[in-house]
Amino acid sequence: MIGGLIRSLSSSQRYQILTIYEANKFHTSGPRRKLPLILFTLIKPLAKITSYVLGRGTRKAWKKLPTTQQRTYLEMLNANRGAFMCTGAFSLGGLYYLYESHKQTCPITGRQKFVALTPDQARRIGEANFTEIVNDAQGIIVPETDPVYTKIAKVANGILHANSDLRQIYDKTWTLTVIDAPVMNAFVLPSGNIFVFTGLLENCSNMDQVAAVLSHEIAHVVLGHVEEKLTRTSFLQMLLLVPMSLLWVLIPYDGIGFVTTWFFDSVADIMLELPFSRLMEVEADEVGLVLAAKACFDIREAPKFWGRMAQEEEAFSEELEFLSTHPASQNRQDNLQEKMASALQIRQDCGCPPLDYPAPRSSNSQS
Repeated sequence: MIGGLIRSLSSSQRYQILTIYEANKFHTSGPRRKLPLILFTLIKPLAKITSYVLGRGTRKAWKKLPTTQQRTYLEMLNANRGAFMCTGAFSLGGLYYLYESHKQTCPITGRQKFVALTPDQARRIGEANFTEIVNDAQGIIVPETDPVYTKIAKVANGILHANSDLRQIYDKTWTLTVIDAPVMNAFVLPSGNIFVFTGLLENCSNMDQVAAVLSHEIAHVVLGHVEEKLTRTSFLQMLLLVPMSLLWVLIPYDGIGFVTTWFFDSVADIMLELPFSRLMEVEADEVGLVLAAKACFDIREAPKFWGRMAQEEEAFSEELEFLSTHPASQNRQDNLQEKMASALQIRQDCGCPPLDYPAPRSSNSQS
């Protein structure tokens, strides 16, 4: 039975358990080989350092060799090019096996994704971040007796209870921490720790809009976006290790090398990382809309929220969206509006009370 009681963890840390769901850990995907956690947390800086050291070191050593010895090495490379090509093909085959063996289908969206990070590893990363954030926020954490905390907890509990049929919801211990700071932000760690800044409430017209934001952030966790993003970044860094090392070998001067590396990283971000980040934001918007609909919130407030954000972001042109980790607010509003009919049908199918028309500007529509 799902409990809805909110209880304090300790008197010194004023955050609470929202809900504890206990269930058998049923998984539809097959077992996967567990990769070291450090591979995901340090791969990017290690790859950059390794490519710099190997590439630059090889270039410096090559320049010190006599011309005759350089010629000898070139002849040896030419004579054994078949062996080097086989080694390269074997390495690519290993990377392909790594990719194929860690592919899985998202049970919610049906999208195939590459995830090598296990749920337990993601939870450990989230727990470490949770402790650090709570320690940094000491003195500005809103107590659970505060009305602001109560309002946010009611919204979060509503979303979690209504979506307790999802394994990604019921197999986590969820907590809520409200931070008193004028920051319009909220986020959820992969361990189920929800953080909300009071500045978010000041920028939302009603609690239905707060529910839209929280549903979006919870959707990131439900969809395993942190695990997928860390896996993707690590895999791309492994693929780029050899090209970046060769870059340092071929470029004659360190200054040019740093500029070229920066340019190469920027292009890789624009072409690979940023589009994927925007894809995950759109996916979380759409799934979050469904989560909020099942919880009987007025989901028509979600596109209204992003419409207001678009008005406040006049300086941010939609043409520059390709440089951002998030879609333009106007595009998010348009996309949510397109999904509204099906989400409203889901809301109706869940037995939620009918909505007033036009959408109310205040109050929570949750029963």
